[in-house]
Amino acid sequence: MVIMPDVVFRAYQSLKTDDAKVIYMSPQGNVLNQQKVIDLSKEKHLIILCGHYEGIDQRVLDEIVEEEISIGDYVLTGGEIPAMVLVDSVSRYVDGVISKESTGEESFSIDGLLEYPQYTRPEIFEGKKVPEILLSGHHENINQWRRKKALEITKKKRPDLYKKYETKCQMGTARE
Repeated sequence: MVIMPDVVFRAYQSLKTDDAKVIYMSPQGNVLNQQKVIDLSKEKHLIILCGHYEGIDQRVLDEIVEEEISIGDYVLTGGEIPAMVLVDSVSRYVDGVISKESTGEESFSIDGLLEYPQYTRPEIFEGKKVPEILLSGHHENINQWRRKKALEITKKKRPDLYKKYETKCQMGTARE
């Protein structure tokens, strides 16, 4: 089933503005990443187009779509879930949605690394303690521990990201 062009084009015409950017959610698009999310959060008006099953008539896509975005190398029945992923990730960077501090030290925010482990109360749970350094109150030591753990986790869980980080270090563009 292919969505007919006239229906999509009329919907687009009712929404378009001079500053609207039209994105089509498609497995053929560039894979969404944190930098794209941040860039899109600066746009004034996004129109997100979602196909279903076979998608949307190519003629209307050629006419109105500025960018195709994928959320991964797999196919879903439609673009609705990828659109929700895009909206959720982009909205986090829109002023007033959440604090800038909340997005400043999470995965992908610092040199593309994964985030360090998080702990809360109680101090001991099932015989496992919160790392002593986090209870010390020594902010510089805590920051160093967090950085070390972010590097360890990234190297273990996402060697591809760690390799990019190493390359940035060699080029002098990463924080060491």
